[in-house]
Amino acid sequence: MKRYTRKIGSEKGTGGAGVILLLGHGAGFSKETWEPTIEDLFKLDSGERGTYTIREAWALDCQNHGDGCTLNEAILCQDQSIVNIWDYGDAFATLVNSGLLRPFDRGRNPIVLCGHSAGAVGVTLATEFFNPPSRLPFSRIILIDPAMTSKAFDDKESDIYQFVKSTTPTRKDTWKSVDVAAAWLKARLPWAAWDERVFDVYVAHGLRALPTAYYPEKPSGVTLTTHRLAENIAFEGKQYASNALNRLNQICVHLPVHLIFGGKNDLFEKDAQDSLIDPKEGRVFASVTRIDGVGHLVVQEAPTQLAAAIFEVLTSGPSPVELMSKL
Repeated sequence: MKRYTRKIGSEKGTGGAGVILLLGHGAGFSKETWEPTIEDLFKLDSGERGTYTIREAWALDCQNHGDGCTLNEAILCQDQSIVNIWDYGDAFATLVNSGLLRPFDRGRNPIVLCGHSAGAVGVTLATEFFNPPSRLPFSRIILIDPAMTSKAFDDKESDIYQFVKSTTPTRKDTWKSVDVAAAWLKARLPWAAWDERVFDVYVAHGLRALPTAYYPEKPSGVTLTTHRLAENIAFEGKQYASNALNRLNQICVHLPVHLIFGGKNDLFEKDAQDSLIDPKEGRVFASVTRIDGVGHLVVQEAPTQLAAAIFEVLTSGPSPVELMSKL
């Protein structure tokens, strides 16, 4: 878990008011993958009017990803199923209830949940730990290319989705050095399509030294910080995506939920994405944005455009502070 604030002036003219942004990552990534987007958000949120929209951002690792994977590897390498996306949702709820977000005033510090891919499922499930749905401690939710579709698409996987699901468990994940690993990754998709800053962050935080609990027999070299089996288990979580879908049916009427999709359909076909929008089941979204030229990995491919889309959500219509005041 990391807290991100501006280097200077984080409380400019606000006395500590402003949005608290909670960020969930996708499968195979870590909390640090958000750093370029956060950097660009802070640039956009320049405080020209004397105040900032965003007070701070928090990014959390799922318990089997990033530092969580390292911390829990002894038990994870024996049983990957011990962690699921409900645990990630619980982590967000625990943070909200922990007191770590202080100084906190419900009316002046609206909490915004924001998740990408499987992380969108996680932040949606985080709301299940607070009830009734009409009294959630969040001002809005932003779902970025969420790994959710209507139940009618449960068995309709794109060719790319099937390819990624089948190859992830056996994909190469050890190299002689960081430099060799970086060169190997950079020469291949999806890494070759990423923003340079995101790639650099991935190399810095997404690789760790051998040996590990997964590879005790390898005395040197590097491997992925998030083991490929931890990434792959996300493809077995359709029941959890269904849980999140049902939760959206309940909460969309009570707080604004925003969708941001990559405009290039790769992992999920457009009709599958569109199936998420279903007013008949209660899923009425406050806005739907598509970022042209990028696919499912929006956070990795286009952090600058994504930051602009998120900032538009935070600054358009009633402000998060105004929304919290009405709740």
